[in-house]
Amino acid sequence: MKKEISFTRVETSMIMEPKHCNPSGNIHGGEMMKIMDNVAGIVAVKHAKGNVVTARVDETIFHIPVHVGDIVTCIGELAYVGTTSMQIFVSVLVNDIKGQNKSKIALTAFFTMVHLDEDGKPAKVPQLTPITPDEEALYLLGKKKYEEIKSKK
Repeated sequence: MKKEISFTRVETSMIMEPKHCNPSGNIHGGEMMKIMDNVAGIVAVKHAKGNVVTARVDETIFHIPVHVGDIVTCIGELAYVGTTSMQIFVSVLVNDIKGQNKSKIALTAFFTMVHLDEDGKPAKVPQLTPITPDEEALYLLGKKKYEEIKSKK
């Protein structure tokens, strides 16, 4: 059974607090990666309907710093599906706490998530159906990333 990309989209927002930062007031990259990994995992579970694990993170790009008091919105979108793995594009948008600035992209990354069966072995995932032009573009980007990874093995 094929599924639509839009079904698996996940979006979450939170305000960055002092517990997330280093002494200079910038949010630790690891804190941001944790949020991104959680969102990618939820996307994968929604699609696979089962246990998933993070197998790989690629092209993590820190575009701008995130600071205490910033509001971040993390968005995960299923980009491409292989046999047992899924390419998920995750982006983090940032707004200052006053909300007067337009959202800016702070981080982006591709997560490879693998669906596991009850024995912990890779299991098939449903195929994917891009519907809109934006979904088709994301699908092609995810397919390119998937093929790059496969060609390196």
